[in-house]
Amino acid sequence: MDVQLRLELFGAYSVSLHTGHWAPQRSLALSGRLGGLLALLALGRGQALNRGELCRELWGGGPESASAACFNTLLWRLRRALEQPPLASGAIIETDRQGGVRIARHVQVQSDLERYLTLVEKPLARPVEQLEASDVRALREAIQLYRGDVLAGYQDDWALRLRERHRRMQLGALARLMHLSSLQGQWQDAIQHGEAMLDMDALREDVHRELMRCHLAAGQRALALTQFERCRAALKRELAIAPMAETLALYQEIAREATRPSAPTPDNTSLPAPAAVFPPAERAVNLQALLPWNEALLQARWHLAQADAHLQTQLDFGH
Repeated sequence: MDVQLRLELFGAYSVSLHTGHWAPQRSLALSGRLGGLLALLALGRGQALNRGELCRELWGGGPESASAACFNTLLWRLRRALEQPPLASGAIIETDRQGGVRIARHVQVQSDLERYLTLVEKPLARPVEQLEASDVRALREAIQLYRGDVLAGYQDDWALRLRERHRRMQLGALARLMHLSSLQGQWQDAIQHGEAMLDMDALREDVHRELMRCHLAAGQRALALTQFERCRAALKRELAIAPMAETLALYQEIAREATRPSAPTPDNTSLPAPAAVFPPAERAVNLQALLPWNEALLQARWHLAQADAHLQTQLDFGH
């Protein structure tokens, strides 16, 4: 009998079973250790797994992990959920003479996690400069499969390790696509990948800096300055620290370039250069008092003034 077992492990955990052309696909509601055991067996890729190791993973090495009866009960419950008529006992879950447990070899096991790995492992092993078109397509398909953290509802150590591994892989895939898009001058694509990285880890200061550079290259200077504010707010909120000197230097350079006049006025006279630092007492800036050259210039001056005022406040407080 043609038996297909399908697991969706990214985001919400779901299991479906198809037992033949004429039988409807059956969705299974598995959670807790029951769902965890099936996931471990599926990720074993047809290899028999030791019962003791499965106990330690599922019970975390606690007192219950030494009880063979607990595991046997769990295994019986899983078989009962999967192997319903017309399937016979042992049609999906097999045991060997040494007590190992595995999914039967004739069962076709599919999972979004396995598909993800086949897509990202090769491209992640190559430098960005050596990526081929097929690698880029694979990375783009992979990041679409990542709909959320692996087994998001599970807090067992084995699930946390699995989750963290694939989070790093997803961040690596996005970083490669962001780098490649930047090399090709596709700034909006690079920005999109960078934002996806920050959705996963808002404290990645290096990504904030790259987004500042990408916004600047795309002609979005005001957004580049706003990106710094997002970075500073996240670091202050989560870690109670200020941005690195490298990030602050990049911000100040962008702000100074924004306020530097680059074109003559209609009467062929140059616009006066704005002051580099606003007086410390000016905690708020009156935008109406600034010359209305263009919106980007006004926003740049405002951001620079706020940054200088903030830094001066910190210095005053330190004294």
